[in-house]
Amino acid sequence: DRFNLIWENGDVNLRVYEMPDAIRRNLVEFTTRSARPYAPPASPHDGSDARWQHQRDAIASFLKAKNGILEMATGTGKTRTALTIADELRQRGLVDTAIVAAYGTDLLDQWHKELVRRTTMPVFRAYERYHEAQSFLNDPEGALLLTSRQALADILPKLRSNAYRKALLICDEVHGMGSPSLVASLSGRLKPFAYRLGLSATPEREYDGDGNRFIEDEIGPVIFEFNLKDAIRKGILCGFDYIELEYEFSDDDRAAIRQAIRRYHAKVRSGDAPAIEALYQDIARIRKLSKEKIPPFSTYVHAHPEVLQRSLIFVETAEYGLLVQDILMDLHIDFHTYYGDDDRINLSRFARGELDCLITCHRISEGIDIRSVNNIVLFASARARLETVQRLGRCLRIDPDHPEKRATVIDFIRVDHENEDDPTGELSADEERRDWFRDLAATRRV
Repeated sequence: DRFNLIWENGDVNLRVYEMPDAIRRNLVEFTTRSARPYAPPASPHDGSDARWQHQRDAIASFLKAKNGILEMATGTGKTRTALTIADELRQRGLVDTAIVAAYGTDLLDQWHKELVRRTTMPVFRAYERYHEAQSFLNDPEGALLLTSRQALADILPKLRSNAYRKALLICDEVHGMGSPSLVASLSGRLKPFAYRLGLSATPEREYDGDGNRFIEDEIGPVIFEFNLKDAIRKGILCGFDYIELEYEFSDDDRAAIRQAIRRYHAKVRSGDAPAIEALYQDIARIRKLSKEKIPPFSTYVHAHPEVLQRSLIFVETAEYGLLVQDILMDLHIDFHTYYGDDDRINLSRFARGELDCLITCHRISEGIDIRSVNNIVLFASARARLETVQRLGRCLRIDPDHPEKRATVIDFIRVDHENEDDPTGELSADEERRDWFRDLAATRRV
């Protein structure tokens, strides 16, 4: 396989050229009458280099496939791998323009920082306060556009048709490309790109067949995988301890569950049945907002306040966050919230170490690189693995200042759901997630 990869010009580190017949004849003559003038070189054993072999393998997979998704765990170098692919395609003369699409100002700003540092192409931006798309469209050759994925529907129809023949599209957190609005506005718009690269730790959208089909049709299938266990074993991500805090529903929680199920069945009987996913969401929200998680959390952090140092606390709503804030204030923890754009300064303060703890909803589930995060608290976790994996990735990045880092994950497990009417299976979601976390937490570096 290695020989075929090199022979077919698929290795990023070398080129294969056709050899002129005259040189070939001379080499054949030389090798048949001369002994090897040197001993075979020893195989290198550079451990630090070997850790990143997965990036070289991912690059080779994409160069061979030309389109597809690299499913790589958070913190294993997706951005670096994508930029190396872009550079390689440019050097080979296969690409002379590129578009990078991502979601969220924080992640786009992070991409811009890497692009400016690692590419010689002029970088135009089309998101938030940046309105440089037209400058890119005027002369896309040799240039790169960094844009929000929502803006693609407006930008791509204006890109001259001949530019697609040597163009690369990079979609970060590619699972987000399957949202209904993007499926409707971008169907048929992505296929014209000569090269289409998707990046994600969790590319599949659970309960969304249409979104998954769109991603595979327009961008491609998963062509390379490197998961969390692989990364922990190689020492690319740190290991973690898993803390399970048990709770039971209150009477109000149980009444809300029964009401949600009755409401769904009533609509079914009336012939106005919503998708079963609507019931999933209703039950999940009740589970995420249960106030019964607060007492065991308070007890645990009063006994172990160190877990709140360099921590991210994920809650479902800002209102729920207020319940958590009371506990942090009682412990004199230096914290702030990070819910909306007006709080972005707090992310920067946390990254600089000026805050010990950040309370957030969904804002930093994806993509943001803060290596000094030690611990996460999951008051709100979806049954689908996607968001949980993203959040776990926030605390598993290796911190150069603390090479022996071991993270902590605090989770909440409901233990009183037996013998309940649950057509969705949502009420057992905590236990399913617990089993997954236990298995992953047992992974050790080899």
